[in-house]
Amino acid sequence: MKRIICAVLAFAIYSAGLCLGAPLRFEKLSDHCYYLPLKEQENFAAVITNEGILAINPPAEPDLTSALDALKRLSPKPVRWVAFTDIRYLQNAGTRYFAEHGAVLIASEKSRDFSLKSGEIDAQKSTDIRTAFPWFYFGRQMHLFPSNLEIRIFAVQGKARSGSDIVVFVPAEKVLFTGALFDPAYYPDIDTELGGDALGWIEGMKQVIAAVPVLKPAIPPKVAIPPKSQAKPQAKTAPKNEPEKTLEESVIIVSAQDGVSNLQNMKDLLEAAQKLRDELARRVKTGRVCEDFLLSGNADPYRGFGNLEAFVGQLCGALNPPTGASPAP
Repeated sequence: MKRIICAVLAFAIYSAGLCLGAPLRFEKLSDHCYYLPLKEQENFAAVITNEGILAINPPAEPDLTSALDALKRLSPKPVRWVAFTDIRYLQNAGTRYFAEHGAVLIASEKSRDFSLKSGEIDAQKSTDIRTAFPWFYFGRQMHLFPSNLEIRIFAVQGKARSGSDIVVFVPAEKVLFTGALFDPAYYPDIDTELGGDALGWIEGMKQVIAAVPVLKPAIPPKVAIPPKSQAKPQAKTAPKNEPEKTLEESVIIVSAQDGVSNLQNMKDLLEAAQKLRDELARRVKTGRVCEDFLLSGNADPYRGFGNLEAFVGQLCGALNPPTGASPAP
């Protein structure tokens, strides 16, 4: 009888867990870097230090409350800074919550100067947030050094996925947060309403890739070396036959959606996008209809990434603007 009762209770607890859902939990990337996968919204990330937390792309409701609970379980430290990979996060509830609790909001000067589009972002609410809370605007790049951990925040110059993309990099731990600028499985969804440009995205990706290998820690991590009298000989272990990671593969990238990828994935997507651009540019130069490319077999090598049709349309528009329009830079 006791076994039956225990089995019934176990099933009831399991069923309740399915109904209520397991609590959100941050995934650990390195000693200080974490991210929270969200089904309905883009990933929320955090860099945890003893001097406070840098939050990246805080979510809105209905995920905000659960995300805050997950962050409190991860660390009791306050969120001191909030960074945004683009200005779509400007007015959501997460931004307001952390600003009202004393966090400094970090954004590029381009996002400050960008003319907000009606229908995409409520200009009045955005103005209220800009004037009511403390902001720190930067030009090309800035650094934070909480607990001697270098955090580099880099503004993409020119137009890319939007008109004000930034990335956050932790050099000592080789973790890069890109937001929606990069998705390893898809060609970008260029937000033209917020100043994005398909050709500019290719140039912006080049900037990010070129910057990452040279972003070495300004303060090298400390390694504790015990005195000789305390040092213990290490037992020899059999060598593992695991392939050694390249520099590109060792750089962890957190995008807006899904799980993590690496710098090699970013290079692969950029290479495909560059070849696609060159192919479409040749069609435009010879007077052929750019969009007809999708109907030809020449498009097949590019179908390894999603969102191909939309990206081709945006590239064609940038390569062959309407008569009277300014050509893409």
